[in-house]
Amino acid sequence: MEWNGGGEDTNPVMDAVHGVLLVTGGLLVAVVGGQSWRRKSSAPVSAGPLWVVRCGSVGWMLMGCSVASLGGYSLSGSEEDWPLGPARDAGLVLMLISMAVGGVVQLRRRYAARRGGRDAPGRV
Repeated sequence: MEWNGGGEDTNPVMDAVHGVLLVTGGLLVAVVGGQSWRRKSSAPVSAGPLWVVRCGSVGWMLMGCSVASLGGYSLSGSEEDWPLGPARDAGLVLMLISMAVGGVVQLRRRYAARRGGRDAPGRV
């Protein structure tokens, strides 16, 4: 079988593997988001205020659930519903916001620790 540049001839085994990987990966990402909601210390970005951690947790859960449902739609052979795209985009935006704010908080703490400022860890 020759490759024709991606026409209608697709390999059903590879499509099934792709769908299963999407479902599995999406569920794992959603579990990471759920665990970070329950325990702040297990969050991918645990620096910063609680709203940053919660924002990232919701983003991870939205992203994971939408990717898992995309894999389910892929396995069933149907088109995804329209709310999944905006949900995936919102999850990505929430994840990026929480990572950016968490990175800024970590840099500020590191700078304050170097200078001995009020945000320095271990300072009373």
